[in-house]
Amino acid sequence: MSTAAELDRAYAEWRRLAEAEGRAIRSGNWKFVAECQQALSQLRPLINDLASQLGQQIPSSAPDTCPRKQLTRATILELIELQRRNLISLEQRRQRLSVHIENLMRSGRNLREIQRSYAAPTTAVFNSYS
Repeated sequence: MSTAAELDRAYAEWRRLAEAEGRAIRSGNWKFVAECQQALSQLRPLINDLASQLGQQIPSSAPDTCPRKQLTRATILELIELQRRNLISLEQRRQRLSVHIENLMRSGRNLREIQRSYAAPTTAVFNSYS
């Protein structure tokens, strides 16, 4: 298989993983999100190596209008956009959870205040066993 074809397969795998990660974020499947992120981190060195090899095969003097360069640029921009959307989804989820946690903490404080206001006052009692 040619380097270009291997790189295309690696980009396709990145796209598949990024889309799966996005679905997992939206559904709250954090174990699968972590698995996708782990797989993506393992895929990065392969993509870097393949891109480097391909860069050596295509002369740097090749015009930017070269179809391969245009395809690669478009693919990379698409993958960046997928990752950006996933990051936005994570941030939105984090903000919602932060608000929820703050509401729970406020409720807990309110319940403690209510409990203190209804609790019978305790008096000090001294017992002597002489």
